[in-house]
Amino acid sequence: MVRYPDCDFVMHRLPNNGSLLRFRFAAVLILLKWPLIPGSLGFLLYALVLERAGLIYSALGVSALTVLMFIIQWLVATKCRCPLCVGLPLCNTGAMRNRNARRLFGSYRLRVAQSIVMQGHFRCPYCGESTAMEVRERGTRRRSRR
Repeated sequence: MVRYPDCDFVMHRLPNNGSLLRFRFAAVLILLKWPLIPGSLGFLLYALVLERAGLIYSALGVSALTVLMFIIQWLVATKCRCPLCVGLPLCNTGAMRNRNARRLFGSYRLRVAQSIVMQGHFRCPYCGESTAMEVRERGTRRRSRR
């Protein structure tokens, strides 16, 4: 656990570099998802109004990439677990959230993703504990020979 000098609380750390990269990748995909949905729908509507075949195919391609990004984000986010409660802070699991969990534009996941990308730590909406976007140090234990 890490105690930061400017904070009065203790932060947990992630177990390895793989989980750190998964959290950051899933957070970036969640943040990209929000503007990409209306953008791709607007582009598709614009292409249908102009009735140009090339634009319609491009808009369908952008929509397909958006759906593909949703699937990749979901697959990556299901592997991101809170190191304390083993909950999925970047997925909507339907589990009971902490009473102090906060939303951003009505979404708990968006709040966690924004916190990961902008602040370098997040507070789990399920257990309410803070986790730093750092890998915990492994202590070298000496085994006694018997």
